[in-house]
Amino acid sequence: MKPILLMFLALTLVLGAAAAEVDQLKSDLIGQSMGGREKCWKFQSVDQIKELVIKQKTENAQKRVYTVALQLQASKASGKYAAEARVVYTKTDAGWKLKDVGLLSLQKME
Repeated sequence: MKPILLMFLALTLVLGAAAAEVDQLKSDLIGQSMGGREKCWKFQSVDQIKELVIKQKTENAQKRVYTVALQLQASKASGKYAAEARVVYTKTDAGWKLKDVGLLSLQKME
């Protein structure tokens, strides 16, 4: 195979894996809440997550931590929000399990 084709195939695999990871994160967030009394968000459906970008990921044998940027909108009537969160998974016998979603920032977008 030509080198350019190999690079394209490798990039396609990486992007596909990253997209699957983002989809898994979105799915895992449903039913979770982040924040407190002042600023809070409860994830009720994947449709509320307009965008999710993994900014950073760290992992060891027992813990996986993501820092993600989100664009959120509960309904067409409600405004859009920009958020940043820390999503923590722990390793179990059944695989990775979501442990905590920590709100780092939440702002209404203009």
